[in-house]
This record gives sequence, C-alpha cells and structure tokens, in this order.
Amino acid sequence: MTTKRLFLVDAMAIAFRSYYAFGMGRPLTTSSGQPVAAVFGTAMFMHKLLTEQRPDYLVIARDVRQPTFRHQMYPQYKANRSAMPEDLVAQLPLLERLFKAFGCPLLSIPGFEADDLIGSMARQWGTPDLQVYIVSGDKDFMQLVNDHTFLYQPKKGEDAAIIDRGGVAAKFGCTPEQVIDCLALIGDSSDNVPGVPGIGEKGAGKLIAEYGSLERILENIPLINNKKMREALLNGRDLGLLSRQLVTIRTDIELPVTL
Repeated sequence: MTTKRLFLVDAMAIAFRSYYAFGMGRPLTTSSGQPVAAVFGTAMFMHKLLTEQRPDYLVIARDVRQPTFRHQMYPQYKANRSAMPEDLVAQLPLLERLFKAFGCPLLSIPGFEADDLIGSMARQWGTPDLQVYIVSGDKDFMQLVNDHTFLYQPKKGEDAAIIDRGGVAAKFGCTPEQVIDCLALIGDSSDNVPGVPGIGEKGAGKLIAEYGSLERILENIPLINNKKMREALLNGRDLGLLSRQLVTIRTDIELPVTL
C-alpha cells in the first residue's frame, strides 16, 4: 500500500510569518490602500507548499480570538504579547477567504488553540500508512513527532526543515515524548509560560537525561547535588507542574471532520 501524506497547517503561524516577511519596511497594499502583506505572503507560501509537496490531504487550523482553557487555568497565559497589529487585523477577513479558497477544511473550535486541533488530528489520524506533516515554526509541536508524524518548519530563503526524532534530539537533547517535561522546566517566554525559575535549557536537558521525566525529577529533588538547581526545583515545583499542563498539546478533541 502506498503511504499517503496529510499536511496540517497552523494558519496564524504562517500568516504572522508572512506579515513580517512582506509587511516590514514599505507596507504592501492594494491600490485602494488595503494592507495585503500577510495575504500575499501566505498565498505564495501555500502555492509553493501545494505544488512542491502535493499532499494527499490538507487541513488548515486557526486560533479563535477568545480565551481558551489555558487562560482559565492561568490568566497570565500569553498576557505578555502585544496586541495584533491593526494592519494585520484588517487582513483577517481576506486571510479567511484565502484559506477557504484552497477547498480544504478550515477548522477552529472555541476554547481551544489551533495547536490542540492539530495535535488531535495528528494523533487520531496518523498511521504508518498516513504520514502527518505539521506545517508551523512552533517548537512546541516537537512533542507530537513520532515515526509517522513530522514537523515541517518553514525557513527564510531556504527549503523547509523536516523535523523527525533526530531533529527533536538535536534541539532539546531528549525524545519527543520528553519534550513536554523539558518545556515545563524551561518555560516559554513567547506564551508567558513560567517554567521553573532558575532552570534553563542546559539544566533541563541534564535533569531529563538523568531522571527521564518531570515526575521523577520532583520525586528526587533531595538527591540533586547542584544546590541552586535543587532550590529552584523546591521553590518552583508548583510552577513546573502548572507549566506542564500549559505546554501539553491536547490530542483528544472530538473533531468535526473526518478524512
């Protein structure tokens, strides 16, 4: 049986990337003054993706602009982000029309992020006979990588990077299954996820390598020789557990479409 390929596109990740690639410097507008940098860049990216990769299936997931379950869990979630630029807000209706023009499902579910929709599709649909490619630059998706799920990361001025298990190990020094615990320790400044204050990437990598999981790390705090690291974990235990919940991509959402 021929292996088929499903591409899951993180809509706003691509739109933001296109906005900053084409909208900086002299703004790109129509003759009437309508900003179109994000629309133009997204259209170019999608055309390149479809003509070069020729996916068997394509689904686009987008965020809702309302709070999600993560905001209910931690009101400061993403609170450090600036408001969306007005000229990008003005392009959202055009971007929606563009994505719909590709004739594939365009999904959003109130209360969830696009990440959770993509995670659920990847886990529920991916099989050895159906490879899944997650189209996004977001490193959080590395937690979903397995033998038939890959991260397709766009790169400026070069071909996209295909991240497999080896790519995850190169980035985090751990397996995809351990990425959640690594992120729980490090935190994520872009999403205002606190992590464990005082634990950086290097320290998190060492802890995961030695103990295997956040749970085992917390169980063995008294045995950790490094005093600063031990104190950081004692003081930041609850933040680490909260951060683990925040960085975990949901994979169990009931999906409104099937392949």
